[in-house]
Amino acid sequence: MKSIIRFGLSLFIPTILTFSAVCQVSDTLLTINGEPILTVEFTSLYLKNNKVSNTPISKSDIDAYLDLFINFKLKVQAAKDAKIGTAKSFQQEYNGYIDQLASSYLIDKDELSRLSHEAYQRMKEEVNASHILIRMPENTSGNDTLPYYKKAMEARTRVLSGEPFGKVALNMSNDPSVSKNNGYLGWFSAFQMVYPFESAAFNTPIDSVSLPIRTRFGYHIIKVHDRRPTKGQIKVAHIMVRVQPNATPDVVENAREKIVEIHEKLQNGEDFAKLAKQYSDDKGTAEKGGELPWIRSGQIIPEFEEVAFNLENVGDISKPFQTTFGWHIVKLIDKKLPGSYESMLSEIKNLLSRDSRINLVKEAYIARLKREYRVTEFKDVAFSQLNQLIDSTIYKDQWQIPQVKNNPILLSINDTNYKLSDLLNFIYINQKKAQNISIPSFINNIFDAWIDKTLFDYEKHQLPLKYPEYKQLAKEYYEGMLLFEISNQKIWTQATDSASLYNFFEQNRDRYKWDKRVYLTTYRTNDEKVANKISKMLKRKPGIAPQTIVEKLGKKGVNINYEQNVYLSTSEEVKGFEAWPNGINVKSENDSILIDHIDKVTTNELKELDDCRAEVVSDFQNYLENSWLSELKKKYVVKIDSTKYNQLIHKLTTNKN
Repeated sequence: MKSIIRFGLSLFIPTILTFSAVCQVSDTLLTINGEPILTVEFTSLYLKNNKVSNTPISKSDIDAYLDLFINFKLKVQAAKDAKIGTAKSFQQEYNGYIDQLASSYLIDKDELSRLSHEAYQRMKEEVNASHILIRMPENTSGNDTLPYYKKAMEARTRVLSGEPFGKVALNMSNDPSVSKNNGYLGWFSAFQMVYPFESAAFNTPIDSVSLPIRTRFGYHIIKVHDRRPTKGQIKVAHIMVRVQPNATPDVVENAREKIVEIHEKLQNGEDFAKLAKQYSDDKGTAEKGGELPWIRSGQIIPEFEEVAFNLENVGDISKPFQTTFGWHIVKLIDKKLPGSYESMLSEIKNLLSRDSRINLVKEAYIARLKREYRVTEFKDVAFSQLNQLIDSTIYKDQWQIPQVKNNPILLSINDTNYKLSDLLNFIYINQKKAQNISIPSFINNIFDAWIDKTLFDYEKHQLPLKYPEYKQLAKEYYEGMLLFEISNQKIWTQATDSASLYNFFEQNRDRYKWDKRVYLTTYRTNDEKVANKISKMLKRKPGIAPQTIVEKLGKKGVNINYEQNVYLSTSEEVKGFEAWPNGINVKSENDSILIDHIDKVTTNELKELDDCRAEVVSDFQNYLENSWLSELKKKYVVKIDSTKYNQLIHKLTTNKN
């Protein structure tokens, strides 16, 4: 539905712009059934839909737009009277749009800018590091985190005391991969690790060990081995001969011999993509010629990365090399380094939107709201109440909202109070977040989450008061949706009804006629003598039936075919037909001789519905719309304040925005 709205209602879908002085007139321009429509609304829509620069605005332009605007408002009023906006599906879609629109306002732009610049600087570097993970449930809070923190500090102390980092990692880390890599992570850059881990790694000096850093996985200590300018991203293709773990030496050798043979084929000039499709055991990439997605350091196994990133020139092909998956050959398809900040900003914002650091933008915005409004949190009262009301059923997702004797205020925003009952409803909806943590931790987390959600909702309701353009955008989208739905009911659905469409066509059949058309029979033969005979027969008897010609001239070894078509007189197939002698045109095509014969030429033949369905549908829609508008203009009284309208015309024609 939304795509249709964007197409069908482009006249009234808005874009944000700063109103000029001509938009400051806020009195009533016209009324529909007594409902006022302000000058500012008409003006803003007119300017948004007539933004051709350096083009003078004329009174006739404004008059024409006023007619469209009034028609639009009449249809919207009809939709309101039909209560279309009360439908559940309508409200869901509208609310979804409002949430999307509000999200561009409910954000701390300074924090977003800071994170974007920080990410860009980090994307120009890579860090080489190892880590030890002390796993902890994600929502653990307060004193419940202390045992995990102490264990992380114990690991750090052992490393600082001289024990090899890998040994301590094997002994203490809960990372599932530690048995294979001793905690070594290799090279990585921005957006390849969770944000707190990334920040700690980039902020820890080379050969140093960080303090415990908390992520959603638990506590980490990080040892940074090295830093370097980024190698950017590479696009490669590979051919792999798979070797299963614990394969026998004979199997490994056979795989090596096979990859060597493939490499020799490449050296002899055979196509890489073709060989990948034929021989590669990586079925996920073989059909794509072995091509992998763009990759950065740290995204692939180190032994593959080392070879792939050391290819210098596009088109370079590596020698065969071995990894834990088998034997490979890699071809460099493309490489790219980070561009300017401006050129990468769109990509960075997209990465930010899918990264945990976007929560920092939300936190900064919440902090700003708390400074802007009079916010009072009654946390002690909330904890006292919840400690009595939350029990172990929360872990089974079976907790029910209890009956409470008192309903104390737990949050105040300006003059609006939010009570215990509001928080209990929020807990009921989000009780699954209690999994794997203690009840005190859950209470602490859920209270903070409720505060944030309530502040966001409060601010969302203030947006129409704080931002006039937001209010106007919301109104225009709402009315655009109403217009779509009522138009669908009154016009588009009826116009596609087969019986209604056919009746309209029959009543207006004389409107649908062909231009001049040429009825043409084309004979085909590979015998020049037969072609001459066909031409002579057509000259003597222009009305002779094609089948008669075939029967008379067709014989063993002689093949005569014909086809009949109808062309518009402007078609290339009958170009210059008026000058054909006796209506006959002879031409050659490959090994055949073609004889075109004009059977007849017609003008203004009536079309059938299938010949002009799209045109009939369009005409039927226009008919339905005009009939409907006539009814609406009789039903609703439209009054235009001519004085205000003339003032507006003067402003618009002398002050082009």
